[in-house]
Amino acid sequence: MKKSLFIIALLFTVFTFGQNEEFNLIKLDSTWGQEVLRFPARKMDYIGVGDIRFPPKGWRNPAHTFFWSYTYAWSINLNRKITTKELEIDLVKYFNSLNKVNVNDKTDKRKATATITEIKRKKSTTFFEGKVATYDRFATNKRFTLNVKIESNYCKKSKKTVLLFTFSPKEFTHEVWETLNEIELIDGFCEN
Repeated sequence: MKKSLFIIALLFTVFTFGQNEEFNLIKLDSTWGQEVLRFPARKMDYIGVGDIRFPPKGWRNPAHTFFWSYTYAWSINLNRKITTKELEIDLVKYFNSLNKVNVNDKTDKRKATATITEIKRKKSTTFFEGKVATYDRFATNKRFTLNVKIESNYCKKSKKTVLLFTFSPKEFTHEVWETLNEIELIDGFCEN
């Protein structure tokens, strides 16, 4: 019985994470690290997939330009435009789950907060900017604030929403955003 469960778990892992090409949502070369998440995940009930990309160097190094600077795309079963309030709630859920926060513990100082503002709309695409106050359990074990830009694409024909997030603790005027602002979704992302 244990052997059968192990084989099933191994096959699930290979299928989920071993075939990342199938879930590629972001136009970046192979020097960027990749993780693929299937939704529901991180306490969010969407059905879909997430594509997380980390820069080739520096993500965990507080002295590096690319410290905590990364991108994340979601292709989810949301058959309408996502709202500012939903993005704030989803980012709080994502970072609280990432940091293993006990949301029922009023004394847990790692809890995330998010403030998002709609910047502009262009046909079926809405652009947002904001801040996420969260906790870094990977490098510094301290609270910090991430700046975030979000591109939300409503795909009416395929009845889903595709979002592209870019994060960095650096201000939007910092040179790291020259790279982050160039990141795009793959061609045909509404069909994938």
